[in-house]
Amino acid sequence: MPLRPIQKVLCANRGEIAIRVFRACNELGIRTVAIYSDEDRTHEHRHKADEAYLVGRGKRPVEAYLGIDEILDVAQKAGVDAIHPGYGFLSENAAFAEACERRGIRFIGPRSDVVRTMGDKVAAKRLAEACGVPVVPGVTLEGSDADVLAQAQGFFAKHGGPILVKAAHGGGGRGMRVVREAKALEAALASARSEAKSAFGSSAVFLERFLERVRHIEVQLLGDLHGNLVHLHERDCSVQRRHQKVIEIAPAPNLAPAVKEAICEAAVRLAREAGYTSAGTAEFLVAGDAFYFIECNARLQVEHTVTEQVTGVDLVQSQLRVAEGYRLDAPEVGIARQEDVVPRGFAVQLRVTTEDPANQFMPDAGIITAWRAATGFGIRLDGSNGYTNAVISPSYDSMLVKVIAYAPTFQGAVMKGQRALREFRIRGVKTNLPFLENVLAHPAFQQGETYTRFIDETPELFQLEPRRDRASKLLQYLGDVIVNGHPTIKKAQRLKPTQFLEPRLPVTPPGPVPRGTAQILAEQGPRGLADWVLSQQRVLLTDTTMRDAHQSLLATRMRTRDLLRVAPATAHLASELFSLESWGGATFDTAYRFLNEDPWARLRALKAAAPNLLQQMLLRGANAVGYTSYPDNVVEAFIDEAAEAGVDVFRIFDSLNDLGSMEVSIRRVLTTGKVAEVAICYTGDVANPKRTKYTLDYYADLARRIEDAGAHFLCIKDMAGLLRPRAAAMLVQRLREVTRLPIHLHMHDTSGNGIASYLEAIEQGVHVVDVALGSMAGLTSQPSLNALVSALRGHPRETGLANARLQPLANYWEDVREYYAPFEAGLKSTTSEVYYHEIPGGQYSNLRPQVAELGLLARWNDVKDAFALVNVLVGDIPKVTPSSKMVGDFAIFLLKNDLTVRASTLAEAAALTRQKLIEQAPRLDFPTSVVGYFRGELGQPPNGFPEDLRAAVLKGLPRVEGRPSASMPPLDLDALQRELSAKTGHALTRVDALSSALYPRVMAGYLEDLGRYEDVSILDTPNYFYGMEVGQEIWVDLEPGKTLVISLSAVGEPDEEGVRTVYFALNGHNRTVLVRDRGRAATVETRRQADRGNPNHVAASMPGTVITLHVKAGDTVEAGAPLVTLEAMKMETVVRAPRAGAVAEVVPALKASVQGGDLLAVLQ
Repeated sequence: MPLRPIQKVLCANRGEIAIRVFRACNELGIRTVAIYSDEDRTHEHRHKADEAYLVGRGKRPVEAYLGIDEILDVAQKAGVDAIHPGYGFLSENAAFAEACERRGIRFIGPRSDVVRTMGDKVAAKRLAEACGVPVVPGVTLEGSDADVLAQAQGFFAKHGGPILVKAAHGGGGRGMRVVREAKALEAALASARSEAKSAFGSSAVFLERFLERVRHIEVQLLGDLHGNLVHLHERDCSVQRRHQKVIEIAPAPNLAPAVKEAICEAAVRLAREAGYTSAGTAEFLVAGDAFYFIECNARLQVEHTVTEQVTGVDLVQSQLRVAEGYRLDAPEVGIARQEDVVPRGFAVQLRVTTEDPANQFMPDAGIITAWRAATGFGIRLDGSNGYTNAVISPSYDSMLVKVIAYAPTFQGAVMKGQRALREFRIRGVKTNLPFLENVLAHPAFQQGETYTRFIDETPELFQLEPRRDRASKLLQYLGDVIVNGHPTIKKAQRLKPTQFLEPRLPVTPPGPVPRGTAQILAEQGPRGLADWVLSQQRVLLTDTTMRDAHQSLLATRMRTRDLLRVAPATAHLASELFSLESWGGATFDTAYRFLNEDPWARLRALKAAAPNLLQQMLLRGANAVGYTSYPDNVVEAFIDEAAEAGVDVFRIFDSLNDLGSMEVSIRRVLTTGKVAEVAICYTGDVANPKRTKYTLDYYADLARRIEDAGAHFLCIKDMAGLLRPRAAAMLVQRLREVTRLPIHLHMHDTSGNGIASYLEAIEQGVHVVDVALGSMAGLTSQPSLNALVSALRGHPRETGLANARLQPLANYWEDVREYYAPFEAGLKSTTSEVYYHEIPGGQYSNLRPQVAELGLLARWNDVKDAFALVNVLVGDIPKVTPSSKMVGDFAIFLLKNDLTVRASTLAEAAALTRQKLIEQAPRLDFPTSVVGYFRGELGQPPNGFPEDLRAAVLKGLPRVEGRPSASMPPLDLDALQRELSAKTGHALTRVDALSSALYPRVMAGYLEDLGRYEDVSILDTPNYFYGMEVGQEIWVDLEPGKTLVISLSAVGEPDEEGVRTVYFALNGHNRTVLVRDRGRAATVETRRQADRGNPNHVAASMPGTVITLHVKAGDTVEAGAPLVTLEAMKMETVVRAPRAGAVAEVVPALKASVQGGDLLAVLQ
């Protein structure tokens, strides 16, 4: 037979097999032609060929590769003299092979008659039986649906179940179904026939007895046109899912030599009988020493690579040489005898696909945003569209790349495969990489003991460790901030991230931290600590810089990163402090809500960084760190977890000085071995005889009751800075007369009298006072630590602290404070006005942004007036979270709805406003906090509620009598933890469940952002708040020893949908993220306004975001039923039905923004 060299080859396929063929041709000097569908117009395989032509225009993506005549027309026009079919599509279509022969184009594979015989499972089985090769009982089914069903039922009745239904023509697991009961036959046949028709153009199916626990072993065959035929040994393809091979191994581990030899001999005998040429595969099922022929694949297999690795035979080039007429023993092929084919080592092929193993292996599609492939000794990659920005189509097989690991031993090949999988980084689409890792790590796989149902019967393979993809998510966050800004900072307030100097970080002295109060508590317990404090001549100091100072000055926006950087130096330089107030209060929900941080992680980190100082928190009694009451077991669990995480001192208070609401917290703290410091919330003026509600006797009585409750310390909590110097002396003196507890004084410096008040209190024997480092002190914060240290120099009660050591700490905070400029409270100087409006210092800086968000900043003075007015309206109450929040919400509500009445005196204005409120109450939707307060959800205020106003606000709603938490059933935290874990797909902790119990919506938002962005607390503060500038490079430590180098290259213009492309370089590799520009929305929806004269219209009384839709169109509601809940800067308002009726329409969508007067619902 003369040799006929091939000049040009067309591959009638796509993807990685097309590229494999082109590479083999290129090495042999053969020109190549690709075909591609419109869907594949950017696919890599068309660029790997010398020429490429579009086929299937107007057809569906798969059909484009099934058009025999069109493909052959392209081949002839391109001057092709041979076609390689690859695998899948037309590779086992005898009509295609025959058509090639008719047109004089060589088909790189067996003759068309052999393709027809071997590709027909029934014919192949008949041939096997004729050759004496054992087969599994089976039958081919063709004809009408009724005929096929009747034949199938007969086969099932004869052989019993289970049986396997599969496509009679083609492979790849297409059309395969396992049927265990006769009643399932009809559905299985219908779906198998449909899938076979779609994939292979024939609805014929094949039935055979299904063997339960077997191995899938196949033998690689290679024959020439001269009658020579060899096997290239076997492969183990037992690791399958839905009959699709996942991992292949050559040679098969743990296969008995006699079985191996018998299978290979049977395969060759069968192929020789068929007159087989080119490369092909005979497949067998092996059960112990028995084996059964199941089918032949008259084509190259996906897993041919592992055979190539262990035999050194290039199967594709061998196919080409055979098609040219070379004998197997020719030097160009190099197989002189069967004995010359000797496997060396082991190879494992891993099929990496764009499938989601956590979601039933659903194929994923999209754009690859990052691609880092595994390479190195012993690793071969056969792939196609593996690169950044590649488009993964949903229209084709999900194969992305084949990873072939080779080593002298099976264990060595497995280890190389594991390394390769770990090395891969594929972002933008889901992949099965973690699943493959689990398979390779499983003992059964490593011992070579897998079988065809191994995946189905090994559920632990699906316990997947989620890929965190931290770098991509971090870029997404940065891109969002670059385009849209931080959600809590207005555009006009944004600063440049490069404008800041590096903070002056104090040098931490070498050596262990000095001994401090934490060691005294550990050694002597809380009572011993209290006795130690009582024995001290010096006044002790608590530094509030890490909690109340930034809450009062900077809207609680201080990030953990900035706290932790200076904590070790603080532990050394200020070791004489009594405590660091570092947790609780508003810092808890703000961390989750605004800073993308876990407050529990903050607490643990600060405790570790300053182990010698007591960590102090603010606990709102029955409200824990929330704004309402919670079941007792939730508060108790919170205290237990906080104590374990690092809290040493629990400052417990109730916003209405209701000791009954604090008793559960006090008792629980006493069981933890930590300090129970119980607070009196100070309001009024004990030095003013005209302020008769809160007198010295009132506070003295409360102090006695607190001591009787078991407190270790007594705190005077002056949350607004109302304690004037003379009053401070009077109060401390009186309290020392009635209690033996150490007294801890907390106050704010809004008036500027803080130091003076402290000096008076110190003279009267106060034991501990709260201060903040100078650069974070004053105004609405605490008095200056540095100033008090200086003032007491030489005094008998001198603090023991030195400003020379404190100043570096103050310098650091001065620099860091610049980061937070947009959150400054706006107060330029101290003001005695606080004695009038009584706004707490910790609320002041948070109230201003709330007011600004609602468009009332120009009326800030009116807000302060309204705050004072509401205090009188509700009966002059202690104002501290959550009662202060209620007063603030109520004040804003009055202004937004034009309900305040001016008069010459505050009392007169309150009386007139009360009258107006009561008259208009039926049409008003009061803020949720106001309704909750009057229901009694915060407890009972001193001297009770103003009942007429209470009735007007509640409109018949039920009231809470007694302690609010007493009537609440316990919350099953374990069940909540399980529910949240199932909902999020992550193993959440008990503290996560606790946080969700306190702030369900805030916690849900935090977890959603955590899934979207991962942990962004690792970013420097300027980049966290202000993003990056073009050309800027930053270094971000993911963890010790893992650093990202990120630079911003450019920001694209918005497209027609308002989406911008942000261009980064990540560790030197180009990366892009897509960000919707919220300022350039594609369309602007016009808000519908409510008609005030239409009784069916329900309007928004306040601007805000829709956080809950309580009803839908068609629902019937009673008067007062909740319709919609709005939220604006923590203030929630439930909009209720003004009358009974049916809901005709609900206008806004969930999360929609609305303005006052917008139409929310229509009743009928």
